[in-house]
Amino acid sequence: MNKLIPPTVAGLKAFQPERMPFLSRERLPRLEHPGSQLCTANQFDEPSFERWCAALREPVRYSRKLWEFVYVCEVLQQRGMLSTSRRGLGFGVGKEPLAAMFASLGCEVVATDLDLRDAASADWTQTDQHATQLDDLNSRGICDAVTFAQRVQFRAEDMNRISSDLVDFDFTWSACAFEHLGSIKHGLDFFVNSLSCLRAGGVAVHTTEFNLSSNFTTIEAHNLVVFRRFDIDDLAKRVKQVGCELLPVNFHPGERPLDVHYDIPPYNNEHLRLQLDRYVFTSIGLIAVKP
Repeated sequence: MNKLIPPTVAGLKAFQPERMPFLSRERLPRLEHPGSQLCTANQFDEPSFERWCAALREPVRYSRKLWEFVYVCEVLQQRGMLSTSRRGLGFGVGKEPLAAMFASLGCEVVATDLDLRDAASADWTQTDQHATQLDDLNSRGICDAVTFAQRVQFRAEDMNRISSDLVDFDFTWSACAFEHLGSIKHGLDFFVNSLSCLRAGGVAVHTTEFNLSSNFTTIEAHNLVVFRRFDIDDLAKRVKQVGCELLPVNFHPGERPLDVHYDIPPYNNEHLRLQLDRYVFTSIGLIAVKP
């Protein structure tokens, strides 16, 4: 494996996770045995990270957004979901490469995103993050065109109002999407409601924003919320109430310089933590299973 050189942390500020009692120090999260967990620098050194980057046609780099793609892929692969005859449902897919990746491995995929008019009103089209047609999801050529057209469908879908016909999927996923639904409540409601799309034995894997600096106050705006441990603990209870299970969350924040140093505006593309307002946050991956 090529040694990944971390970006310099010179000039970056550092927070003190040891002062945050809601974070844990039990064990470092690993991609090798993924559960619900935080993005940490050690996971970028694992062989599976480089392997998925190559498959996704991404350069290997320290990027929490790239970690989210790799994490979703690794979770689904380890749970036997990325194979022929499996059906997957993606929410808020934008122009991400995951639908093409899953189709190339044999899955049938329904990829969804906001209706174009709703996306325009939310400014997603202005940042070129919104998909408007099927070809947007295979721009890297990860899946051959004929196979892609056979295995992938694209449709408009509002994550706050999931259509009743979206059922009987083996897996569902989203990558940094449900923090943009208007409120903490809307985000948690989506997570719980989306479990009805799974068949028995199905797996849901979603990534979102996690507040490293407070378990009390946080960011809650119409276009971005940052979830606290308090919210994740509440989510686990709600998931259990609908007969599913949120896998226990490893809240270990990591031990390397990139795990404690955070980026500030204007942001660099390579960071694992960043600051907005007075909060430092990162990515978290959450896995729910339907017995």
